[in-house]
Formats: sequence, C-alpha cells, structure tokens
Amino acid sequence: MAANDPLRDQIRAEQEDLLATVALVVDSPLIDRVWGRLVDLLVEGLFVDLRTEYLVGTLDRVAYVAALDDLAIRCHRVGLLPFPSLRTRS
Repeated sequence: MAANDPLRDQIRAEQEDLLATVALVVDSPLIDRVWGRLVDLLVEGLFVDLRTEYLVGTLDRVAYVAALDDLAIRCHRVGLLPFPSLRTRS
C-alpha cells in the first residue's frame, strides 16, 4: 500500500545500514546499541506489515485489531515492548 511504502522503505534501509554496521562494531561497546536498534526495527516492521495487510484489505478491522493485540502481547511478554533501545537511553 502506498501509504506505508515510505515507512517500510525507511525501516528496510535502516536495517540494511545497521546490518552493515554490525561487522564494524562487533568488538565495540556500541554493538549492544546496534543490535537493540535492529531488533526495534524488526518489531516495528511487523506492526507496519500488519497495517499494510489491513490497508490492502487482507485483514478486516476486527482481524486487524485482534492481530495487533496478539502481536503487542507477544512482544511485551518477551521484553520487546516498549522498544528495548528506548529503555536504555538516559
């Protein structure tokens, strides 16, 4: 869906940048921040993909809300919401 395309493109571009950065900071204290941000982007991508499914009509409103709720609960249970990198900022 065109409405989500810029956000999806931005998420993918940042994921690619971070994956390229991993090799450069693997032995650095920065590695935890890079991995944390990458995980955030992967989770954000899951939510954007759900939104896209709703916008293109793959999911109706009820199914979309149920899927959002399920994804949010699962992410929260394993510590992915709120985003880990936001918790580590001071």
